[in-house]
Amino acid sequence: MTKINVFISISLSFLFSGISYLLGGFDTGIKVLIGVIIIDYITGLVKAIYLKNINSTIGLKGIIKKMGYLVIVALSVQIDKIIGIESVRTIVIYFFVANEGISILENWGLMGLPLPKKLINILEELKEK
Repeated sequence: MTKINVFISISLSFLFSGISYLLGGFDTGIKVLIGVIIIDYITGLVKAIYLKNINSTIGLKGIIKKMGYLVIVALSVQIDKIIGIESVRTIVIYFFVANEGISILENWGLMGLPLPKKLINILEELKEK
């Protein structure tokens, strides 16, 4: 391995370790949130292509919004540390997962696909809790 490869590997390790620390670890909740964020972005892009409404500004705003979700999760981790319990982060992650899930369904719905009402109800209920 060359010195530059070692430097890049070490740098990426520090970067991802720092991100994992800020997000309160890389558990199932954060994995699901990142997964639905990616799926929502992709379905939004597919919807824009389908509706012939592609706009780079809207796409950039979507990326910024989704990065904001992760900033709020990092904030909730700090709040959990202050109050001494680990529930604020979980509630925030559940809220954002539900919000992104609803958005995914809306994207597909706008393209005319049938949507399971039960899934919509579950996501809305999760978002309200």
